[in-house]
Amino acid sequence: MAVTTLLAARLIDGTGAPAIHDAFLRIEDGRVTGVGRREDLGSAVAGARDLGDATLLPGLVNMHTHLTCSAGTAVLSDALHDSYETKVMRAVENARLSIESGVTTIRDCGTLNPIVFAIRDASRDGLIPGPHVWASGEVLTSTGGHCWFFGVECDSVDEVKTAVRRQVKAGADYIKVMQTGGRLTPNSNPRLNQFTHEQLRAITEDSARLGRLVAAHCLGIPGIEAAVDARVRTIEHCAFMEPDSNGAEVAYQPALAEAVAERGIYVCPTVGAGERNRQRLLANGELSAEQQRVRHLRLESLAGLMRAGVKIVSGNDAGMSLTGFDDFQLDLELLIEHLGMSSTEAVHTATGQAAEAIGSDEFGTLQAGRRADVLAVAGNAVNDIGALRNILLVLKSGAVMVDNRTAQASGRNRNIGLG
Repeated sequence: MAVTTLLAARLIDGTGAPAIHDAFLRIEDGRVTGVGRREDLGSAVAGARDLGDATLLPGLVNMHTHLTCSAGTAVLSDALHDSYETKVMRAVENARLSIESGVTTIRDCGTLNPIVFAIRDASRDGLIPGPHVWASGEVLTSTGGHCWFFGVECDSVDEVKTAVRRQVKAGADYIKVMQTGGRLTPNSNPRLNQFTHEQLRAITEDSARLGRLVAAHCLGIPGIEAAVDARVRTIEHCAFMEPDSNGAEVAYQPALAEAVAERGIYVCPTVGAGERNRQRLLANGELSAEQQRVRHLRLESLAGLMRAGVKIVSGNDAGMSLTGFDDFQLDLELLIEHLGMSSTEAVHTATGQAAEAIGSDEFGTLQAGRRADVLAVAGNAVNDIGALRNILLVLKSGAVMVDNRTAQASGRNRNIGLG
């Protein structure tokens, strides 16, 4: 039986509880078997690996990614014109970037079925370095609707039911539906619904029959209303865009936010999506006052959702414009900077609460019996979320994926190990 014991100055267990100081973590055969204070180890401390002034926490869960998207400045063009082979290579590289950055699970929210399910299985089997993948496969969208180029186009109650069934047959872990249009796809209208309330209810009901949860992309207020009515599991973006606006006007609706909370629906606001692009535009003097105003309104609406008691989960929409698979930490940094979360609260949105939203008790927290997906970082991540970028060690189901401490000690450049 393989047993590993790690020691660190502190441990965040991902449940939202306060950090454990002077902590240990014991792992046996890929599972967490013990968590506590160093003093509780007794003589067993002699065989432990001491990481020193470090923080142990669960491997991060990025709740919104698109594995084949380029994260460049021409995402739509790349998606439309990349060859199938290029898409595969992007997906393999993006999986590698994720695991090396401490993300041990991703929820992929829209990628061609053959690619994403192959990546999921290859990563699981150790054929490629990558995180655990929770995949919807191809999204449900209307004809010509948002992300039709990696979607199943459907336009009636019967067609959406068929689409759900085909996705489950293909291997989908959950169902992703584009309830409103989106900014990436021309002529898809992000402010208005692509599916009627009846159609969305048909999607959630048939998905539930087949044991699948539903994630709904909703930018406009009508989409959020439909998602509440249909009782989806997660709302992606939840932007409160006004339906009668010619632009991207945002109008937070307190009563609607309370309805989201009452239904127990999680919100993945993708707060980091496009942030690097905004920073680039701002540095070049190209970010308009209107863009800055709308961004402020979006952050205010997210604060309102939090006040209403909505459970927030973190996903950065990796693959979209300048939104990297190796930059997920930015999402958590923004929650702290703009919304006043503590580091422990922000980590909770990307660990225990994320796994809860997915519907799994296999991962997300450092508790006995859970899968040993572990991130160790140098410094005090309790006081400084920036420490999450100082990666020492990444374990996936107990296997070493990144060991920078060993690499530093030996003078070798060792980033990935599947030991």
